[in-house]
Amino acid sequence: MKKDRVRQLLARYGMVFRDLLAREQPELQWRSIYKTVRLMELSGEIIAGYFFEGIDGPQFVSPEACRMLQKGLAQDVIFWLNACDPASLCGIAPESLRHGLPPRIPSTFLVYHGPQLTVIVKKNCRELEIFMPPGHPLFGHFLEVCRVLLTREFNPLKMLAVEKINGKPPAHSEYLRDLKEFGFTASHRGLELRKNG
Repeated sequence: MKKDRVRQLLARYGMVFRDLLAREQPELQWRSIYKTVRLMELSGEIIAGYFFEGIDGPQFVSPEACRMLQKGLAQDVIFWLNACDPASLCGIAPESLRHGLPPRIPSTFLVYHGPQLTVIVKKNCRELEIFMPPGHPLFGHFLEVCRVLLTREFNPLKMLAVEKINGKPPAHSEYLRDLKEFGFTASHRGLELRKNG
């Protein structure tokens, strides 16, 4: 039973360590599974090590995750996730892992290009933090999460209104042209994007 719980955590995260499990249910927290994790390591089912700097204590990975770490993440993959997604490090201790990530809020999304964070979409697009140069050739791909917010099957938004880009009003942002090319239009709030825009 406890081994199944560890397998479930490894399937979800690929790696487990004490701070990662702090928000889990009591039966999935570190103190409940640590002995089982050590036994699974001794049997060869999982691998222990210090894979990432800034994490106190041992880290345990599945063999699949270990192979992926050795291979490295493809540099050209673009993906996004919600700040509350189990794979997100938002709100997870220690601070050294968060690297300035936003709080764990359902209306926040993170966009990555390989291992590089490129955009943080906050408050369902009212605030954007962009970490790439203006005119980047993949800019539109990084913003696809905005279209998904409008077209998803469950609870789609009617419109997105951008009020701040890197803390500035959109009219004063160096990304204004990129956002307009993506489909945003000027509005009294700043910029807006509609489903058919």
